[in-house]
Amino acid sequence: MAEKWISQNAYMDKYHIGFAEVKHLMNTGQVEWRTTEGGQIRIKDGGDSVSREMYEQEKTKRIEAETTLENLKNMIFSVLKIDKTELNLHKNY
Repeated sequence: MAEKWISQNAYMDKYHIGFAEVKHLMNTGQVEWRTTEGGQIRIKDGGDSVSREMYEQEKTKRIEAETTLENLKNMIFSVLKIDKTELNLHKNY
């Protein structure tokens, strides 16, 4: 299916959803959209690919999530190592 940009009203009609739901999808990044020079909203409908901008945003989010996960793992391992040392000291009593 080819990439196609449709109006907000056409999107609402096609998917049988209301204005508030479309706005929610737009604000949370669940649909890709843009504003025309005339100020009209167009929502991406169809196509197998995402825009370069959306790809880069998702890539950045993934890298940040992986970094956060790695930092959390390091903190947990650090804490567990300290706890293991303390447990070993208590066992010697």
